[in-house]
Amino acid sequence: MRILAALGILVATARAGPAELAYVNEPDAAKAEKLLAPLLAKYKTPAACAGLVKLLRGKRTYPRSKDRETLEFKCPDGKTRQFTYILPSKYGHGKPAGVLFWLHGAIRQPAPGGGAGEAQMFRPAVEDLGLIVVGPSTYDGVEWGDPACRALVMHALDHVKTHFNVDENRVWIAGDSDGGRGTYAITETFAHYFGAAVPVIGAPGGVTRFLNFRNVPWLAINGGKDSIFKIEHVREAVDGMKAAGIPLEWKLIEDGAHDPRFFLTYKDEVQAFLKKHPREPYPKAVEWCVDPSRETGFPGNTFRWIRIEEAGESESNADFDDESGILRGGLPRVHATRDGNSVTVKTRGVKRVTVLASDQMLDLRKEVTVSVNGRVLFKSMVEPDARAILEEARLMKDRALVFSSRITLDVDAAPAEGG
Repeated sequence: MRILAALGILVATARAGPAELAYVNEPDAAKAEKLLAPLLAKYKTPAACAGLVKLLRGKRTYPRSKDRETLEFKCPDGKTRQFTYILPSKYGHGKPAGVLFWLHGAIRQPAPGGGAGEAQMFRPAVEDLGLIVVGPSTYDGVEWGDPACRALVMHALDHVKTHFNVDENRVWIAGDSDGGRGTYAITETFAHYFGAAVPVIGAPGGVTRFLNFRNVPWLAINGGKDSIFKIEHVREAVDGMKAAGIPLEWKLIEDGAHDPRFFLTYKDEVQAFLKKHPREPYPKAVEWCVDPSRETGFPGNTFRWIRIEEAGESESNADFDDESGILRGGLPRVHATRDGNSVTVKTRGVKRVTVLASDQMLDLRKEVTVSVNGRVLFKSMVEPDARAILEEARLMKDRALVFSSRITLDVDAAPAEGG
């Protein structure tokens, strides 16, 4: 009996995975903090930290799951909402699969909303790409940009990453009607995760952070005779986005009405667009802004390897001369580029900024220089930091974005010695 009990413990441990992944996948912050301390004691040297990074990027085992399932999540507004995932017909744990988030229309319908039905309806449009389709669901008129729905999308994304072998660089978002508008609303906060976006018969109503759309390629599909999203208003928004430097392709079906089936009708174009635009995890240039009145904390403060750690008045500010039209001025903003081991950052309305450092973007065997608003604030070797590695891994749940350290800088700090 003792032998059987011991075997049971071993099997349970194997299923749970190593302690590192238990920490990364633990949703409860208090429980995660208890798991962190022994891990920090384990990874004290640069060599140990390098091994930790390799582990977090490596292959994993996944639990057996149903091909399709509808799950519930209690949102921050106290209401329970659902999300449905549908695996592709040829899914296998051995090969990473991409993900399409589909945001349904008609959000004023009663609970549980249309997530499950529309995920099934539009799944055939991307079947050839072998994507996991995820359909979150809202109801009673709660918009996709509402914090409750953003939390639902985040939870659903975490779920599929934890339970399936996901290719994090092939995660895309689309939606129709209210969900087309929601595609814009979710992406202005969550662009960090998406390779591209496809809003169908929608328009970007309520968006305040159009700057963030520059980071994501767009394919917008609209009908010229849409009776709900009037084409003159859509055209105005499309022209404004293009003028603002947002990489948007607009497919206008002149005789088309308010027809969500455009996603199916033009599936070849949709698939070609998605295939052309996987996510670039470590782009050479990044820019981001936050709206403190609407969003605080991760992921709204982060894009790939740059983070607005703290917004607020500062003595050091860069000039941005592109804020006209739909680009709202006055929001805390950052623009960063990297060239070799030099990172150049421009900020406005930001007190502290963080550069997330990875060996995929910097040579961490050599000195790294970070200048902010024309002053060198960091010039040193970057030491690997187990806390940063683990905490960022738990935030992002993203094997393609594993960072070795965080370079957090006070924008008004004195220049670095030797800078």
